[in-house]
Amino acid sequence: MPIIDAARREFIAKILADLGKTIFAVGLASYFFEKFPFVLKAALWIVCVIVLISSVLIHPRKETRGQ
Repeated sequence: MPIIDAARREFIAKILADLGKTIFAVGLASYFFEKFPFVLKAALWIVCVIVLISSVLIHPRKETRGQ
């Protein structure tokens, strides 16, 4: 019995792939946001963290009953 089932592994892989794409996009966009106000930069980071955490918490968990 694996510790992490296949559906959960697929979800984790998808999130990590999306996170990798996001990091790449932020790296490209950082050049354009060089003179962006600090308050807005901090707000964007906070929103990013909230979205990542909520994507894990909101993901529907399959319950196995009667097995």
